[in-house]
Amino acid sequence: MSALHADLEGLSVAVTGGTKGIGRAAVTTLAANGARVVFQGTDEGAGREIEGLCAKGRGEAHFVRGDLMRFEDAQQLVAVARERFGRLDVYLSSGGPREPRPVLFREMATPEHSLALLQSRLMPRLNGLHAAVPVMREQGNGKIILLTTDAARTPTPSESMVGAAGAAIMSLTRSLAKELARDGIRINAVATTITAGTPPYDAYLAAKEAMREDTLVKAFSKAHAQVGFRINTAQDLADYILFLASPASDQITGSTMSINGGLSFPSY
Repeated sequence: MSALHADLEGLSVAVTGGTKGIGRAAVTTLAANGARVVFQGTDEGAGREIEGLCAKGRGEAHFVRGDLMRFEDAQQLVAVARERFGRLDVYLSSGGPREPRPVLFREMATPEHSLALLQSRLMPRLNGLHAAVPVMREQGNGKIILLTTDAARTPTPSESMVGAAGAAIMSLTRSLAKELARDGIRINAVATTITAGTPPYDAYLAAKEAMREDTLVKAFSKAHAQVGFRINTAQDLADYILFLASPASDQITGSTMSINGGLSFPSY
């Protein structure tokens, strides 16, 4: 449950990756604060469950099945939000495909393997941007929130391509903030790290339970030992997303905030 509250009454929000992890926490938090949310994912059962949860609060949420690697599905999400609510106030691009999984660079046999990793982390954000920006330009305002990774700021074994994609997203955020300000569009990014309540963290718990000593288990176990405060939860990220979606963040654009509990201290 969120410790924060904001007045999002009537706000139209589209969310990708909304059935699991951070995206799910964001959907329920935004709807609980009055937003009208259309969210996308591939798990229809989870989507319908979230719809039911959100129906009990101030706002509402509607599931649209879609693949965030497909530009057409990002366009469909935006179209449904406009059809239902007449406009698009906030676009949250979260989530990503489970495959290919991050591996050490020496384990990437070909450039094609590296490219597949890079595209799997970058294309969902580009698809969302290309779907949301034209609509927001037409209406003269809007907010875009991109989820990314601290691997772009802190060197992380097995995440060279993940970090490269994250760095591109951070640079896009700064550049587009400059370009889109004239259209009344604000864009910010949220960089995260190991986060409980997400598919990667669930995979870590399963691997640890199976007593596997792979890169994932070693990295996550080390993080638990080094974190300054505690490991993130999905709700920690959802609370900051709530702030970015609210009028309280209107003076902020082009930023990337690291939410990591003191696990690392990015210098930019």
